[in-house]
Amino acid sequence: MAATTAAAVRRLCAAAEVRSALAVLARGTKSGDAALDVAACTALVHGCCQSGDVAEARRVFDVMPRLGVTPNEVTYTALIHGYFVRGQREMGFALVGEMRRGGVEPNLYTYNCLVGEWCRTGEFKSARLLFDEMPLKGVVRNVVSYNILIAGLCRHGKLKDAAQLFEAMRREGIHPSMVTFNLLIDGYGKAGKMSNALHFFNQMKAAGLQPSVVTYNELIGGFCRARDIAHAIRAFSDMKERRLAPTKVTYTILIGAFAKENEMDRAFEMLSEMEKAGLEVDVQSYGVLLHALCMEGKMMHARKLFQSMDSKGVKPNNVLYDMMIYGYGREGSSYKALRLIMEMRKSGLIPNVASYCLTIRLLCNEGKCQEAEALIGDMEDAGLQTSESICRVLFDAKARLHSSTDDPFT
Repeated sequence: MAATTAAAVRRLCAAAEVRSALAVLARGTKSGDAALDVAACTALVHGCCQSGDVAEARRVFDVMPRLGVTPNEVTYTALIHGYFVRGQREMGFALVGEMRRGGVEPNLYTYNCLVGEWCRTGEFKSARLLFDEMPLKGVVRNVVSYNILIAGLCRHGKLKDAAQLFEAMRREGIHPSMVTFNLLIDGYGKAGKMSNALHFFNQMKAAGLQPSVVTYNELIGGFCRARDIAHAIRAFSDMKERRLAPTKVTYTILIGAFAKENEMDRAFEMLSEMEKAGLEVDVQSYGVLLHALCMEGKMMHARKLFQSMDSKGVKPNNVLYDMMIYGYGREGSSYKALRLIMEMRKSGLIPNVASYCLTIRLLCNEGKCQEAEALIGDMEDAGLQTSESICRVLFDAKARLHSSTDDPFT
């Protein structure tokens, strides 16, 4: 019967039915027939962590000895990883100490998990100590071990260290994967060092690995950040020649790059090509174009684009509305800014403080004190705090209005 219980728990956990697996465990414990094996208990710990219930995972872990089951390195690693994912790193590292004191040595996955956590917070000295400890403990590092450390170094801008680790990886006889190359291409691309990014792109091809859509997106993104649109378009063309279909990400990167260079015709061409390719044009894609138009003061074009979103089934969010309000504010159109605020409120959206304050100032400058006062009330109703400075603006506007209506002969 015990073997049946263990099998049932493993099967339910594999199907992500963790609550049902816990119920089986509870029934077995109550009837005295809960002798599970380590695989079943580990599956339960892992399942609870996957569902975000680390506290329940810990309860299962703590009950294991009472069931006659000793946690192994896989059980420990599942719970350690669960703690890290939930941001409970102190609990995770405490469990590592508990693991070692219990005579259970970390395996490859434990080390990879620990190195990844140190990298996440940029603590590379600790990450490197563990990484270097692995072969001393008889744990053979793999491509994932290197990728984790390279990813952390690239993310924190330590590109020279990442490149050196790449060479060390090869010396150890471990072949870099597509992920390895993509990490380095992306890291150098984000730093604007496109000659280095291209170096790894070419090495990737020389190693017999075919660049993926992700690779090209990273390369195109790097060129765009470096404001080298010509090379970005060349990479875009090369991507299509290799029969790799550009994604929403690809087009959004290029739309943003053209918009930043104020080449709005080419930006709209990319938007059109994106739509023809059957890709969903989302809020982000529209936002890039709207931002550029608003910054250039082309509010008629911005409004036309903004209104076209509805026909495409895209609902403007707070960010897009606030962009438009800012654009109207720059051109001094208090009425248009106010109309958008009212439109937002009807849609259940709340403008940000900057949008409210900008519109209130515009209204006050035009002597529309009643509208400004009503907007301050609406702002407070929305749960936003009014500043002393904006109240002062209204007070001064009222004073000016009162002064201008006074009879000078009285």
